Amino acid sequence: MKTLKEQVDIYASYHQNPYNRLTHYFGIPTIIFSILLFLSWFRYPSLPWWINGSIIFCIAVFVYYFLLDKTIAFIMALIITPMLFIAFWVSLLSWKLNIGLFLILFIGGWILQFIGHTVFEKKRPAFMDNLIQLLIGPLFFVIEVLKKIGVTKYN
Repeated sequence: MKTLKEQVDIYASYHQNPYNRLTHYFGIPTIIFSILLFLSWFRYPSLPWWINGSIIFCIAVFVYYFLLDKTIAFIMALIITPMLFIAFWVSLLSWKLNIGLFLILFIGGWILQFIGHTVFEKKRPAFMDNLIQLLIGPLFFVIEVLKKIGVTKYN
């Protein structure tokens, strides 16, 4: 398994243009929320009410993040946990609202990514070469924010 630095360096090489990065600052959280919403629809009746597909997915992703870096995994958990709760709450609302919101957020987020890569970066997304980069994108942007606020561990 590659280290966090190796994974982030690969991701960064596909995201040099500042405008591409800007589209990702909005696109990535939008896509994450839409996926959490979608996965929240999957519940098994005999399990506790709060266990659903998004919880199971996040646990698996956070195990991977924890193996890469404990601190960044904790920071990601602080960011994703409110999104999990909101996605679960929204998933309890009308089915029509859920489908519409999911489609708008998921497609809109990917349109932002597409614009960033085709218009600004002129380079295909990192995940097209390695699917694990889909999980590295959120880490990359959290690390970028940590660098901007002076957390030296990630410089």
